[in-house]
Amino acid sequence: MKILYGIAATGNGHISRSRIIVKALKEKGHSVDVLLSGREEKNLFDISEFKPFQIKKGFTFVTKKGKINYLKTVLKSSPIQFLDDIKSIENDYDLVITDFDPISAYAAKKHKIPCIGIGHQYSFYKNIPMTKKMKLISIFFPKIYAPVNFTIPFHFHHFNQSILPPFIDSKLYEADSIYEKKSNTLVYLPWENLKNMIYIFKKIKEEFILYTNIESIEKYENITLKPFSNITFKEDLIQCSGIITNAGFQLPSEALFLGKPILCKPLDGQPEQEHNAKILKELGYATICERIDIESIQNWMKNKIHTKISFKDPMNLIMDIIENPEMDFSDKTMELWKE
Repeated sequence: MKILYGIAATGNGHISRSRIIVKALKEKGHSVDVLLSGREEKNLFDISEFKPFQIKKGFTFVTKKGKINYLKTVLKSSPIQFLDDIKSIENDYDLVITDFDPISAYAAKKHKIPCIGIGHQYSFYKNIPMTKKMKLISIFFPKIYAPVNFTIPFHFHHFNQSILPPFIDSKLYEADSIYEKKSNTLVYLPWENLKNMIYIFKKIKEEFILYTNIESIEKYENITLKPFSNITFKEDLIQCSGIITNAGFQLPSEALFLGKPILCKPLDGQPEQEHNAKILKELGYATICERIDIESIQNWMKNKIHTKISFKDPMNLIMDIIENPEMDFSDKTMELWKE
């Protein structure tokens, strides 16, 4: 098949997952064109393996001090550009797959091409526990933001629904036998103010590795700042003693698979992250805090939750669903959750 694969490049989790799925599709003989939206190319890393790819503006949240600024988000969006980007997509694809990218989803709708939505956001189509805010938003948001014909949803738990386990990078399956463990804490908080984070972490007598948007490695006493890199980040994730991050989906999933204690701070005003934080807390999978400060970090370090979940690899089932999206795979989906 000739496939258009759209990726919401606003989050590195979307890119990380898509990187492996796109490779698997190409290995099965499919022709795959990749579209990334939501970030400029200069702010993306390790995307060369997506070639040929195109980058569109799309939509992204504008944040300040770890909180979404909705006014600036709206002002920064460009509906005319969005419509032009949809029109620019060719009508010669057999299938469109979207990892919550709205441009590819609407292009599929415009050209009446079958579209599969893959990702955590599509679990909101299912009957799962949600915050009141997320329950209200789920009625319309996924179906309006990136509408699809079929879904491949992921979550931390199945909730007795046809939901797949998180997609884990195959490199992590061999992690214990390859890498030695270290005592440092990995920090990934791309929405927080970097100066504030450095000030806070310098006050704590522990070693921290913090990934941020810089060109080369920098050292501040007990803090090592590193530029974004898929390879080194995965190595540091495997070796770290714990992780401090926002309440996205892909990174907490990988941390759970590796048995890493997690401190999650949901992005303020982002309903999906607030939902994820609620679920992680209720399942006993992570510690949740409202803000990143010295007290919350020290309390977490004294009372770390160690949870290791051996998520089964859903890749073969993902390929089956992509190639036969109209079939019922609910039984096979539940098989992946059995111990």
